Amino acid sequence: MNTGPQDARPLLEADGLSVGYGNLVVVSRASFSIAPGTLFVVLGANGCGKTTLLKTCIGLLPVLEGGVSLGGEAVQAMPPRRRARIAAWVPQIAEAAWSYRSRDIVAQGRYSIRGSFSPFGADDELAIDRALDAMDASAFADRSFSSLSGGEARRVMIARALAQDTPLLVLDEPAAHLDPGRQMELMELLRGLARAGKAVAVSVHDVNAARRFADLALLVGRDGSSAFGPPAEVLTPDLLEDAFDTSFIHGSHEAYGSWVLPVSRRQPRNPLRNS
Repeated sequence: MNTGPQDARPLLEADGLSVGYGNLVVVSRASFSIAPGTLFVVLGANGCGKTTLLKTCIGLLPVLEGGVSLGGEAVQAMPPRRRARIAAWVPQIAEAAWSYRSRDIVAQGRYSIRGSFSPFGADDELAIDRALDAMDASAFADRSFSSLSGGEARRVMIARALAQDTPLLVLDEPAAHLDPGRQMELMELLRGLARAGKAVAVSVHDVNAARRFADLALLVGRDGSSAFGPPAEVLTPDLLEDAFDTSFIHGSHEAYGSWVLPVSRRQPRNPLRNS
């Protein structure tokens, strides 16, 4: 397991970070640190605050308590363009109504480097081509973004983040709408980007993919608490059961390591009950 360069300065660091909306705290006093060369995953039940946490970490939402820094700078004090040179954001839901070509969407990733009105050079076009190729999206680069399937749109949005050429990638459930083969390719791609020196932070639902590919994990509980560390220590059956209110069994495979399987809700909801 790789935990990133031990002497590298963290690109993303949270200290006692609480996030939410107004007076509503959804994740309380989370602490974690992500250095270059690290694939970091965030897991938890639907609605636990994974997206809110990631958006707060890159300055898209205000910090409620504690601190978070990008490249050693307090994120709250950083201007948007400075943040965009450090972290690229891939949202969970793409705007399918956009009528731009897919290549034009990917080109938006270069705006933080060139500005919105500066002409692109050969290096920009090369970065766009490489990003499309990395996500196997070159075949539909000239198609309207609104015509793409959910999985194709997801790949274009990740290519836009790659074209931004930042040291940190932050992705909110990028495996949504992808079939199992594409999900595996995506996790392998993210791990490869981390091995090449980027820091990658991603929210996921696939516990086994997180255990197999990630270097570090943050498991968010139903009460807003969190556990941070290597996946083998954080994504245990006991902690997973508490976080998801679901019973798990676990096993191991000679080539692929340990695995878990959800088997039943511990407190199943009765849809016929009106209470």
